[in-house]
Amino acid sequence: MDSPFSEYLDSDYIPSDAETPLIKALIQQKLDAISSIDEEIKDIEDSLGALRAQRKASKIFVRKHRALIAPIKLLPSDILSTIFLACLPAVERLEASMTWINPAVVVSHVCRHWRRLAFDTPLLWSRIRLVIPLVNCDPYSPFPPADDEVDMNGEITTLFDSVIQRLLDTTTIWLTRSKGCPLTVFVEASEGAAGGFVTTHLRAVEGSILVGLGKLVDLLLTESKRWENVRFKLSINGSSSGSPLTRLLRLAPQDVPILRKAAIVINPLDSLEVPSLPGESNSAPFWDGLRLGTVHGQGLQSLALACPKAATSLKVLQVNWVGLTELSLRPYMCNPSGRRGEAHLTADEALTLLRLCPNLKRCNLAIGSGSVSWGAAPHVQWGETPPLVTPVYEKPVCRLPHLQSLILREDSRIDSLASALDLPSLHSFTQNSTIFWPRPPSHWSLEAPSEIPLMEWVLQFGHTITSLDFKHTGVPQQAVERCLEHLPNLMCLTIRSPFSESWNSNLPWGGVSACDSFLERLTPKVIEDGQTVTVNSGFLCPKLEELALNSASVLDATPVQLLFNEASVVNFLIGRAKASLSTVPEVCRVPKVRYVSIGFVKPKTMDIENELLQKDLNLEGFVGEWGYPIPLRPRSYLQTPPAGDPTMDEFSMSS
Repeated sequence: MDSPFSEYLDSDYIPSDAETPLIKALIQQKLDAISSIDEEIKDIEDSLGALRAQRKASKIFVRKHRALIAPIKLLPSDILSTIFLACLPAVERLEASMTWINPAVVVSHVCRHWRRLAFDTPLLWSRIRLVIPLVNCDPYSPFPPADDEVDMNGEITTLFDSVIQRLLDTTTIWLTRSKGCPLTVFVEASEGAAGGFVTTHLRAVEGSILVGLGKLVDLLLTESKRWENVRFKLSINGSSSGSPLTRLLRLAPQDVPILRKAAIVINPLDSLEVPSLPGESNSAPFWDGLRLGTVHGQGLQSLALACPKAATSLKVLQVNWVGLTELSLRPYMCNPSGRRGEAHLTADEALTLLRLCPNLKRCNLAIGSGSVSWGAAPHVQWGETPPLVTPVYEKPVCRLPHLQSLILREDSRIDSLASALDLPSLHSFTQNSTIFWPRPPSHWSLEAPSEIPLMEWVLQFGHTITSLDFKHTGVPQQAVERCLEHLPNLMCLTIRSPFSESWNSNLPWGGVSACDSFLERLTPKVIEDGQTVTVNSGFLCPKLEELALNSASVLDATPVQLLFNEASVVNFLIGRAKASLSTVPEVCRVPKVRYVSIGFVKPKTMDIENELLQKDLNLEGFVGEWGYPIPLRPRSYLQTPPAGDPTMDEFSMSS
């Protein structure tokens, strides 16, 4: 710092009377310099602001002039409207809500041309999505409601009415803009407040719900002749004679002449331990008399039902079975209170139903003895011999020449339909059994039973099946391997449940054991002898391209998972990759593995992709999903009390 007083700065020196004016003059000199610098900075900032404004204006100029020559302006209106339609999500998704997030609304707010085109594209407005919000109240209190609770119910009623009015307005707009084109309708609604609880102080709320639902149903029924695809998820009060939602289900065939697809899920509401009110009727007769006339149209091609079993009786369900190409049926029984109870079709009922549907291409059935309560997993006790699968004999064979995909959800091992079916086109098979075997005792010998439910199916149709999705908790690994030996053309394999070998009796409950030997059975061994390259023929699934083992989430109720070690997975991928090289003779060459999803026993210790790249393997087109265990948090024996802990109030500094 250039100053005659530099040596005295930052010291205790006291200037003389003669030096003080000189110091003041030096200070004023620097203040004048600061003012001059500030003026220069302001001029520069003004110039910079002007430059930024010019830059912004130039960018706007460029953007608007680029828009004049944008390629999308050259698209014909029919192609542009097709792009609009391709932006529409599935009607079940939140983005399909009739709000500002709907793609139809978004494209109509871009420019005048797009807005006119959107309004001139009726199909853009043909998806009606109505999700009625659930009304949450407190039904548990046995005491009369206080004044503030009554006021709260009044506020809830007002709020619910406003939501219903908004849905009425938007639905009217969508129906108007869709003009006369076919409609896709999705409705998710409940007739009860608080999940079906019925108490005295909820009567006003219940009444408002029924009135609001009645208005929406009236509006939808005015356009029922335009329904082409309907998806209903309805919670119906079987004890009420004025159920508005059942009106959606009881239409005559002439009311839905173009209906092609219908998916209906019915959840019965009951009192759920709340005492019945005087005059309340039993709900069982209601379900017994339910008639789903809406699905009786002659043009129906796809039907999915999850509803009371009485409504699926062939005597009351007069569907045009011959016209169906897709069928999903999951009936259940209702106990006297209307709650879900025993479930599933018997093998004879399923076979009778399939004989009526010769043109099916996709089928999803819940089959069992009907002896298991809904949601309960039947158990097999260790020490007793599991019942063998009994084929259905002495029945005429049911031929379904077009069936390509079959999904079976079974709750028993009594009967197998495989022996009674002829499925020449079957490619995709899924078997999901709800039987759950608990952990075997330590003295139990892991010996495979002679058959598992899957075996009957692969023996019958293994030569045509290319995709298998299997879940049957606790079956022995050897039994699954024997099934895979009969699937030479399998390309996609998914196993969603652990083997019996997954239980390690030396580990605590919930412990896991690696099943690496299963991957070894899927791994080809490449033998190189000079110029000769051969692949052994003893491995399973030579045409496998996609593999998902134990796809269950970490929240799955199954306490044991189907897990592996990283080294065995790497060896599997290396063996498959080497066996797919062009140097391998075509007669024994295998296809490249495109997708693998596997869980591991231990935390991550290697990067599998890098490990494969180091082996000079081509990973182009390969997708791997790896599931590692969540590391345990270290246990803390000392914990800091949270802020505001009442136990610390006596030490408050403010006291």
